[in-house]
Amino acid sequence: MTPEAIASLLVQLGCPADKSLEMARQLDRRARQLSEAKGRPYEEALTHLLKLMAGGWAAQASGISLPPTPAAGVEASTDLPVSSATPAPSPLVEPWRTVSSRQIADHRIFRIRSDRKVHPRTGAEHDLLAIECVNWVVVLAISTSGDVVMIHQFRHGTNTIELELPGGMMDPGETDPVSAGLRELREETGYSGGTARLLGQVFPNPAIQTNICYTVLVEGCERVHEQELDAVEDVAVELIPVPEIPELLASGRLQHALVIVAFAYFLNQRRPLGE
Repeated sequence: MTPEAIASLLVQLGCPADKSLEMARQLDRRARQLSEAKGRPYEEALTHLLKLMAGGWAAQASGISLPPTPAAGVEASTDLPVSSATPAPSPLVEPWRTVSSRQIADHRIFRIRSDRKVHPRTGAEHDLLAIECVNWVVVLAISTSGDVVMIHQFRHGTNTIELELPGGMMDPGETDPVSAGLRELREETGYSGGTARLLGQVFPNPAIQTNICYTVLVEGCERVHEQELDAVEDVAVELIPVPEIPELLASGRLQHALVIVAFAYFLNQRRPLGE
């Protein structure tokens, strides 16, 4: 089948017309690779890839989030929620099929899982590790005075004191990241009130972690009570004017990756800064 014919099929499946030919060329190359690697007819490999892409586009168009199907004999974790986001379809690679899974360690705030998966191109089985973490939330709070509510705290992983945004793990039973963010903001800083909404979400490290980190924007908050810190927390609050944030980013003063992501969302929606 020619790339032009494949492009026509892609448009029918929901691919943007202006991107269909380039994607068709990539799809053609991938189908030929699969055909050669697995000894499958080219048409069969191409049909398989088209079905994968069609399913992905259909889910995206309808707003459906399809959770991965657990391997046989594997129980879903109830207190360590993982991402159920559906990956965008790709003509270049296929998902790896899970043969089996087993938990190999439980460290209270995360678990380590070993998955045996099949390489889609070679058919070989490999043992791969995944860290099951609860979902996280980072809170970008703007006070009534127009300052960002930030915190200083010692980080044991790097043995450094970091300037960060409030945030933490979502508690068992919490399903709404906005509510979780407001709770973390109140506990770590004593600030409450204003309006709150979800600003964005990312996979902190999709190579090995299962969770999502949400960024919550709170605007118009005020300090209304004392901090409610855990026994292992030592947090100092600092208000930083919004216009100073770009310099903090440019200078490297901010080192926490998820804090930088939160400000990227914030600055992208506020141009020019502070308006």
